[in-house]
Amino acid sequence: MKLLTPLLLLFICASCSNSDDFKVQQDNPPEDNSTFYKGMDLSFQSELEDYNLDYKDENGTPVELLDFVSEKGTNLVRLKLWHTPQDGENGLEDVKTYAQRVKAKQMGFLLNIHYSDYWADPGTQNPPVAWQNMTNEDIRIAIYEYTKNVVTQLKNQNTLPDIIQIGNETDSGFLWNYGKVWGDFSNNWSNFTMLVKEAIRAVKEVDTDDSVKIMLHLSNLENAIFFFDELSAFNVDYDIIGLSYYPQFHTKDLNLVQFKLNELATTFDKDVLMVEVAYPFTLDWNDNSTNYIGSENQILSQFSATPQGQKAYFTWLVNTLKNIPNNRGIGFCYWAPDWVAFSGNENTSTSGSSWENQCMFDFNLKALPIFDIYKNN
Repeated sequence: MKLLTPLLLLFICASCSNSDDFKVQQDNPPEDNSTFYKGMDLSFQSELEDYNLDYKDENGTPVELLDFVSEKGTNLVRLKLWHTPQDGENGLEDVKTYAQRVKAKQMGFLLNIHYSDYWADPGTQNPPVAWQNMTNEDIRIAIYEYTKNVVTQLKNQNTLPDIIQIGNETDSGFLWNYGKVWGDFSNNWSNFTMLVKEAIRAVKEVDTDDSVKIMLHLSNLENAIFFFDELSAFNVDYDIIGLSYYPQFHTKDLNLVQFKLNELATTFDKDVLMVEVAYPFTLDWNDNSTNYIGSENQILSQFSATPQGQKAYFTWLVNTLKNIPNNRGIGFCYWAPDWVAFSGNENTSTSGSSWENQCMFDFNLKALPIFDIYKNN
């Protein structure tokens, strides 16, 4: 097995930041009886379990990860799905097996369909090998039949997702060049939206109770208004705007982040889910792999790269989401909180993880204070 390098974000935005004692003045969150998602992307977990990693609670007692995060208040687990994975990980059988465990814990399940054999992001949206060299009509049939088969198999084992994400970070479209909406294909929105609508049609034909929410996911909230404006002309039927936000890649102006979240929710009257977020608890490393974050200029000056700074950042994020007008901020999903440094065998990278300083467990695999955010919200 080979543990894969996480997706790279294309749209990188630099900006300014302020003092170390940052406090955002916000109203008290409105009363709301709907679910506020405190989620995690645990797509690595089915592979990491092969290495018998010794995750621990805050007292240093060994725990089974899924049991522990559930008990701490996690109520949504996101799993990515690749069509025909290069190394066998994150295929449909993996997802089906882990989804059963998620549902057994009474947690919500978010299915992230990449429509690729590998990482899909704004700079790379390769169709599955099995779909290449198809006609436009063939690709529409393929996405419909594939989506319907996936959702049917999940429904048949009583693990129908609560949320289905159509594509991953689709700022530039997906299934290039069939559904590309970037560069020379900037006028290709009709083909892109047709593919998205075929996937949604497949979901709705299986989900006869209309219980599954459809999410569309972008990497850059600053450009999201443009994207969803383009979609409006094609009557795409979706429920949730999903967003990635990583300060090392995106704006560091938190007032702008807050403004854009509110603007998206009110302009399109949709729920907003911060479906990929993370923050470092240190700038140090625990292996021989270069980390995505390793310097002060990559983080928010308002929140230090410490366990308490990590927790404080998520306190800000939760308050910001809960203050989106009309209760449209429905939660967040921490990306790869479990992807700690580890030593694998000869078929797996032995240099560990490029993400271990952004996990929710420290270098001794002990749970960090950020779990209080899950427990108390």
